[in-house]
Amino acid sequence: MYELLSYIFPSRCVVCGSPVSLGDHDACAACLSSIKPPSRGCPRCGGMLLDEKCMVCGDRAFYPDRNICAGEYRGALEAILKSLKFDSRARLCRPLGALACRGLAEAGLEFDLVTAVPMSPGKRWKRGFNQSELVARTVAGTLGTRYRRLLMERRGAPRQREMRRTDRFINVLDRYAAVDRKLVSGARILIIDDILTTGATINECARTLKNAGAAGVYSLTIARAGIKKLENLYF
Repeated sequence: MYELLSYIFPSRCVVCGSPVSLGDHDACAACLSSIKPPSRGCPRCGGMLLDEKCMVCGDRAFYPDRNICAGEYRGALEAILKSLKFDSRARLCRPLGALACRGLAEAGLEFDLVTAVPMSPGKRWKRGFNQSELVARTVAGTLGTRYRRLLMERRGAPRQREMRRTDRFINVLDRYAAVDRKLVSGARILIIDDILTTGATINECARTLKNAGAAGVYSLTIARAGIKKLENLYF
């Protein structure tokens, strides 16, 4: 069936442009195999180390019990994430979900629920989907774990993208609220987000869930921002 549909509706890898079948979900095996786990990451948050000090959680409270980074935000992974977010290639959530599951298996984490960093209704309407939710649902389905919407973004919150590191942590305070405190209470929860930059967003999500009674909160970010991006935010 895939062969017939691929003949009628040809597709190409969003990274290298080579022909792929529909079963490849817009990313070829060669490009996916080029994505490797980050090296020399912080054991707590997965962030980059500078002079043996973590650039993400080294000097402030970090609420996730552990964050896993599945890859570096460069090369094939950067191209795939950009295409998912900005070209509406929703099928890419499949290979990204597989990448996330690989990172989780290596970490050996155990959790009861999977959720995603929420997106404002306006931004979701404009994009058509929440990319972190698509990946989180894929992960939950693959692992046989329940996906639940546990957080909502409060209305009117300013954007984070153009802010420097300290401003991001201030801006994100009380940005989120727990949707179902009864479900959260006593649960071990995995939150999924797309990119780890300063860690402000995933940190506030974990803080909100723990304040709502979660027994443990882990997080997985698909990609870790590179050193140049961090230098622009920190210095």
